[in-house]
Amino acid sequence: MVKKIYHNKKAEIYGVIAMTLAIIVIYFPMLSHDFLTRWDDQFMLPESMYHTKLSLNTVLSLFTESYLGQYSPLIMLSYLAIIHVAGNEAIAFHLFGLLVHLANFLLIGLLLKKLLNLVPNHNFTKVAIKWIAWGTAFLFAIHPLQVESVVWISASKILLYSFFYLMGLWFYLIFKQSGKYIWLGMVLLCFLFSLFTKEQAVVFVFSLIAIDLVIHSKISLLQFNIWLEKIPFFIIALCFGWFTLTIPGMIGSGEAYPIWQRIIFGNYSFWEYLIKLIAPHNLSHFYFFPMDPGEILPLRFWFYPFVSLIFCWIFFEYKHHINNLYLFGGLFFLINIVVVLHLIPMPRAAIIADRYIYLSAIGFFMIVTVALAQWLSNHGTFAQKSLMVAGSLYLLVLASYTHERSKAWENMETLNESVRQVIEKHTGEFDLYENNPM
Repeated sequence: MVKKIYHNKKAEIYGVIAMTLAIIVIYFPMLSHDFLTRWDDQFMLPESMYHTKLSLNTVLSLFTESYLGQYSPLIMLSYLAIIHVAGNEAIAFHLFGLLVHLANFLLIGLLLKKLLNLVPNHNFTKVAIKWIAWGTAFLFAIHPLQVESVVWISASKILLYSFFYLMGLWFYLIFKQSGKYIWLGMVLLCFLFSLFTKEQAVVFVFSLIAIDLVIHSKISLLQFNIWLEKIPFFIIALCFGWFTLTIPGMIGSGEAYPIWQRIIFGNYSFWEYLIKLIAPHNLSHFYFFPMDPGEILPLRFWFYPFVSLIFCWIFFEYKHHINNLYLFGGLFFLINIVVVLHLIPMPRAAIIADRYIYLSAIGFFMIVTVALAQWLSNHGTFAQKSLMVAGSLYLLVLASYTHERSKAWENMETLNESVRQVIEKHTGEFDLYENNPM
C-alpha cells in the first residue's frame, strides 16, 4: 500500500514537471521579445524609471500616488526591482512574467487539489482529483487567450495580482482546515497585496464565499462566524473601490454609451469570452465596439441578453441538480469577470480584452475537467482511450496556437502587422492606427 502511494506521488511529480517544461517550451520565444514602445510599455516603463533609485521615499511615493489613472504600487515596485537588478533589458521583464505565470500554474493545481479534498460527497478518487486539479491548471497555462497577459510587459500586473489572489485562496483553505486565525491574517495580507497590484482584486471576498458554498453542505445566515470573518474583507474592498473610482482617468464619463447599451455589451462580452475559451479564434490585440457612441446598436447584439435570460431560467429551474463543483467553477468565472463587463464605464476603447479572462478562466476549465472526469468514470476503456486521444490533440492545437500567437508580440513591427490586419478588417483603413497609435 505504501509503495503504491509512493508511486502515485512520484507519477504526479513527474507529470507536473513535464507540464512545467511544456509551458516553458511554449512560451520560450517570449524571452527574446523587445519592449513595445507604442503599446503602453513606454508608459509603464518610462525613461525616468531607469534613473530612479530604490529607496524608502520611492516606495512611499509609489503607495501614496496614482500613476496615469492607475494605482498599482506593487507592480511598479516590481519593475523598479527588476531595473535595479538587470537594468534596461527586456528579457528580465519577460522572464519575470514567465516565472509568475509558472507559479500561478503550480498554485492552481495545488489549490484545486486541496479544495476538492475538502468538498463533501464528490465521489472522485484521489487519482481523479489530481487529474482535475492539474488538468485545469495546464489548460489555464497553455490557452491562447492567456498570451496577452504573459508576453506583454504592460499586462504583467495581471499575472502578479492573480498570484497574490491565488495565494490568498490557498491560505483560506488552510484556515478552513485548521481554524487558526493566523491563516486568516495571511489571507487578508494576500488580499491587500493583490489590491496593490490591480484593482480587479476587489471581488476577492466573493471568491471566499464561493469556497464556503462548495465545502459546506449548507450555509445558514445564522452561522455568524462565516460572515463575521468576511467583514474586514468587505470593508477593505469598499474603501479600495471608492478610492479607485476617485482616481482621475480610472473611470469613464458614463456618457459615451448609456447604461442599457453597456448592459448589452456586458452580455455580449460574457458569451464572447466563453466562446473564445472553448474554441479560440480570431484572437486580437484589440476588439472594436460595434458602433460609435450615439449610433444605432446592431440588431445582432440583442441576441446576447436573450441567451443570458434563457441560461438564467435553466439555472434556477435545475439548480438543485447542479453539482457543487460546477457551481463553484461558474461562480468563480462570473465573480472575476463581472467588473470588466462594462457595467461600470471604464476608459477602455476595446469591448473585450484577452487579458481580462486570465484569472476567470480557472473556473471555466474546472467545469470542463470535472465534466470530463465524470464522463470517463461512466464509460468503458475504448471510450476513455478515444477521449484521451481527442483531448491530447486538442491540447496540442492549443499549445501550437499559443506558441504562434506569442510571436505577434515580438516587437513593434510584428505587432503593427497584426494590428494592421485587425483595423483593415474593421475599417478598411490602416491610417487610423498610423495617425492615432494605441
